[in-house]
Amino acid sequence: MTAVNNQNLLQLRFIQQAHINAVKPSFNQLPSNPYADGAFRKRRYSVVKFVQDEVSLQPAKAFVQDDAINTFQGNVERVYENLEDSLLQSTGFKHLLSEFRAMTGIAEERDIEVHQFRMLAIESDTPPAPEGIHQDGFDHVCVCGVSHENIAGGELLVYENKDVEPCFKMEIKDGLFALINDREVWHNATPMNKLNADEVGYLDCFVFTA
Repeated sequence: MTAVNNQNLLQLRFIQQAHINAVKPSFNQLPSNPYADGAFRKRRYSVVKFVQDEVSLQPAKAFVQDDAINTFQGNVERVYENLEDSLLQSTGFKHLLSEFRAMTGIAEERDIEVHQFRMLAIESDTPPAPEGIHQDGFDHVCVCGVSHENIAGGELLVYENKDVEPCFKMEIKDGLFALINDREVWHNATPMNKLNADEVGYLDCFVFTA
């Protein structure tokens, strides 16, 4: 991949499994999602600050993306339940925030937006990202794989622009931390299918943005 303006386009690292195991159980309490992607994505959303190893929840706000960015449900004000306080204050979650800030270099006073997803494989070729090849409208977007069960697919795809074939493809493994330069490249994910049609199939992940 060729660098643009001497900036990193994609950074990868793996988080220690102990931290991932610590946050896994919280995904079992994700509420239903009343919006267009609700049939196959459960989620929570919070805005936090992370200062001197302390997490502070910022006032709740609707999550909205311009339809130029999100063609699936752009210009829709979406309100989700906050991440559970027990998760926000856990050592495992604080470690993820610390890694995100270390990789991005953002200042302590910057807000960090956190999406907690369970992406369900409900039919043939369920799309993890229904908007397709896209940018999210931030400087930094980080996908953190937490857990997966009974699925094939759901790999992260990165593109130099939205009109070409992907230049990078990787399974979102448990503990994968993939930081994407959202101003310079585009991303998507491959469709998901159940390995066993009679059992639940899902991919759990966090998405951090700043």
